[in-house]
Amino acid sequence: MGRRKEKNLVNPQGIFGTLVAVGALWVVVQLLSSHAFLQGATLLLLISVAIPAAYVIVRRQQQSEARRTLLEKTQAIVGSKIDPLVRSRAQRVRQDAYGMWQMGEWEKEKSRFIAQHIEPSLTARELTAFRRDPILVRNMIEARIGRAKQEMPVFRSFSDDMTPTEFEKFCAEQLCQAGWSARVTSQSRDQGVDVVAEKNQVRVVLQCKLYAGPVGNKAVQEIAAGKAHEQASYGIVVSNSRFTPAAQQLASTNGILLIHYCDLQNLENLLGR
Repeated sequence: MGRRKEKNLVNPQGIFGTLVAVGALWVVVQLLSSHAFLQGATLLLLISVAIPAAYVIVRRQQQSEARRTLLEKTQAIVGSKIDPLVRSRAQRVRQDAYGMWQMGEWEKEKSRFIAQHIEPSLTARELTAFRRDPILVRNMIEARIGRAKQEMPVFRSFSDDMTPTEFEKFCAEQLCQAGWSARVTSQSRDQGVDVVAEKNQVRVVLQCKLYAGPVGNKAVQEIAAGKAHEQASYGIVVSNSRFTPAAQQLASTNGILLIHYCDLQNLENLLGR
């Protein structure tokens, strides 16, 4: 087993700030001890300036340290959840008829993620740093997701301008790239099945839904019937969007898998779970 890398607990910037503050206080003490140098009002003036200045230095250093550790924790948490975050953003961000990106649903989901996964891990000072500049954390999440998407070819292949037929072919192509033998069915005799795929004697049927909103119960009902008709091992609904709670419940009851198109190349692992 490889040796676990120890985290560096000493922050050079923090040490420097503390030394500066201590040095300022030492100067004050030295001057106070020299009665020949400073007396009376001059001493009081020096105290009133030097001590608050030292406090400000220490305070700012603490804030800087809290901001640094806040970003480190955010980076680590986002990295551990990057796949579901990429999927969640892809499911919720849409371009409207006027070419404007609709971010509202994703911003709500991002707020929920921050509240449930990031904020509980923060110290009091880190939480203060977050509340002072929440955009910093939100921008970091966006940047990390953006880098992850660039590393996934599936997002470069997909287009919001696809037709439903093109989306079916796209899904079949993704499965073929993952080693499946996949074909798009005839639309006149599909029985609710858009794609049939086989690999290692496992037969799956897919219904492909290119939606602007959440996918509902109907798709689950149709693929359940199509699974029986095709005598398939698994029935799957794949979409660019998310699924309604009712659809999720019905899918669970009927053993139907609901996935995003970015999961197609990992389908074999998903079925193994």
